[in-house]
Amino acid sequence: MAWLDFLKNGNELSELLIEGQNPYGSQLLKQADVDQMRDHIQPTERVLAYVLGRVVLAGRGLWLLTDQQLLVSESDTGNLVHHFALKDITEAECVKGKYGYTLRVTAAGQLRSVYGASAHLAAVFYRALGQKVRCTPVFKPSALDANDVAEVVHHFSDAALRLQPVAMVNADARALIAQLAQDAASQGWLQTSEANQVRLAEAAH
Repeated sequence: MAWLDFLKNGNELSELLIEGQNPYGSQLLKQADVDQMRDHIQPTERVLAYVLGRVVLAGRGLWLLTDQQLLVSESDTGNLVHHFALKDITEAECVKGKYGYTLRVTAAGQLRSVYGASAHLAAVFYRALGQKVRCTPVFKPSALDANDVAEVVHHFSDAALRLQPVAMVNADARALIAQLAQDAASQGWLQTSEANQVRLAEAAH
């Protein structure tokens, strides 16, 4: 399987090995990504963030976060999208690895992971996720500068507008994404929701 994966995705994997990071981790969504994800998002949802990376023995990975669910695509081909309601995510973590950042979530008894995510997209994605679910502190977080923030806002706003082109939340989407990015830059990657703070406090007693 690993050899077949290399034959299929050899150029990308070679660049990842040479560069030490995923050269495709900070791209805008492809039109195929938009077409794949659009029908899985309800009109009332808000698109918040996404990360692009690699999935072991599966190919390209895309995680798309809304205010209600996490959508996961784990293949370059096919239209299979895994749905995880945010209320079903029991744990999440983000660690700096050899080829970028690795994100993992446990939901409905399943463990999903994606590696090779770019630092700035992962930072804002993880902060947005941390407002909704229980997330562990980031291992080796990177600092975001003004250019990083601007790029994240552009990428995530582009995704929100393309995935929900006629939604009434479009005007609010960019402002919300911009605030998440600014907060991640100034206050750090992770913000635990008030509900999670209560659960953590209860667990400590």
